[in-house]
Amino acid sequence: MNKTTCKSWRRAAAVGATLGALALPLAAAAADAPVKIGTVLSLSGPAAVFGLPERDAINVVAKKLGFKSPGGRPFELVLHDDKSNPTEAARAVTQVINNDKVVVVVGPSTGSGILAAGPIASRLKVPLIAPAGTMAVGDRKNEFWPWVFRMAINDATSIEFILKDMAKSKAKKVGVLYQEDAYGKTGVDLAKEIAPKLGLEVVETVSAPYSATDLTAQATRLRNAGVDTVFLQVSIAALGTSFLKAARQIGLDKPIYANAGLAQRSFAENVGPEADGLRTLSIGNLPFEPIAEEKELSDLLKADGKVPQGWGEIVGANGLLAALAAIDAQAGKEITGESMRTALEGLCGFRSYARGKICYSPDNHDGWDGSSLTIVEIRDKKMRTLD
Repeated sequence: MNKTTCKSWRRAAAVGATLGALALPLAAAAADAPVKIGTVLSLSGPAAVFGLPERDAINVVAKKLGFKSPGGRPFELVLHDDKSNPTEAARAVTQVINNDKVVVVVGPSTGSGILAAGPIASRLKVPLIAPAGTMAVGDRKNEFWPWVFRMAINDATSIEFILKDMAKSKAKKVGVLYQEDAYGKTGVDLAKEIAPKLGLEVVETVSAPYSATDLTAQATRLRNAGVDTVFLQVSIAALGTSFLKAARQIGLDKPIYANAGLAQRSFAENVGPEADGLRTLSIGNLPFEPIAEEKELSDLLKADGKVPQGWGEIVGANGLLAALAAIDAQAGKEITGESMRTALEGLCGFRSYARGKICYSPDNHDGWDGSSLTIVEIRDKKMRTLD
């Protein structure tokens, strides 16, 4: 990644140490020195719809705190764009650890990026706080599992939450559209596994690449399969829009649900009337009906001239707060990547901008349960909370 694509959020700009790609970074913050926190986020490419809000929230929370942890420890933020690309994510994580000497990284933004960067985090002994629900990210079979802490709801919990809402109706036959990546494939496999436990059956599945613009064939297959309801395991807004248009055009007039990727202000406001009635999972409802801690974050964003977009701000802000809570747990000590990992494993109930409580332990790196989830319905270009 060249210098023009690397930016730093800091009160005073600083340049990292010389790259040593094959050596351990030996990054550490002396007891009175500012702690460096890396942020590797999707600021361009398809996942920027999440990465930009994550960045904005991290920035406003850092400014509110005066770039000091709640316990008073100074910190610096180092930002890299992973370009929604796993290779770039791995390169960026290597660079912020080796060059900038960060002791923890918030990101990458996507499951694919985290899977690519995980082995690097493990080798260089610096933890990732991962804002993605992709199940493979938290698979204990991964050698890098000890170094990844999820700051999102895992897909098994999310998909079960959606299917339970489906099961409240008389729907029995489910059709699934999924995007062609790890997130999509894992999601459809989970839907097939969970559905029978709730009296549902996945009778047809169809997929589409990120670049697809005409999903008429996929919608037609689901219609012809006689589905009662449709589940969209997509995070790319363009795919959601294309499918909804195709579904209405070919007469697939059935209830449609989507995972949290479509729970974004930009999607709700820019999609047409074909989206009315779409139910989507969300972590809270920051853009339209924030409550409690969500409203506090929403107000911070607005005061900084930002328009709240969705749950991206929530996971970004909470990723930073988790890092700061781990720093404060080591008051008066030199901080390293290894000490950060140990401190993160002891966090539970730290200050956050979310419904529910976030807890980690040595055996659990999936910090959230389903208590922060909600179903929202898109209607008249807004997201309305249903429960």
